Amino acid sequence: MSHSVAAKPVTGPERKMVWINVIAIVSMAIHDADHVRQAIHMHYTIPIHVAAMLLSAYIPLFASIWWAAHRRLLWATTATAVVTGGVLLLLSFVHLVGVEHMWGASYWKMGVDTVSWIAFVLLAVSYAWLLIATLTIRRAVMAAASGRSQP
Repeated sequence: MSHSVAAKPVTGPERKMVWINVIAIVSMAIHDADHVRQAIHMHYTIPIHVAAMLLSAYIPLFASIWWAAHRRLLWATTATAVVTGGVLLLLSFVHLVGVEHMWGASYWKMGVDTVSWIAFVLLAVSYAWLLIATLTIRRAVMAAASGRSQP
């Protein structure tokens, strides 16, 4: 007698959440690689607390992939919404306004090049889209859980 349990197949929304998070990870990695490129160009050493902060943003995204793959969409959408929303706030505040003790200055003061602005816009646009897509999936999951139909 087998004691294994057959896994339920992953649904469309779960598959979408996996792809949303893969796109988020790639977008963030491109942007973070640009930070490293900027630091090398400016002979700046990224402090360990800044590197840890940058890397910690990936943890909920990888967790969200795991949750989506294991049919835990409420957890997956929560993690992704928090990260994408938080990154959008950080992008607007840290990069455009600048926080001296974290990165040194805003993009405006640093006079970053076109590559940095492209990486910045790519991340901002993709994360805005990802946040909307995540919240749409979350809304559908919540409606299904409560037995309501979506308008």
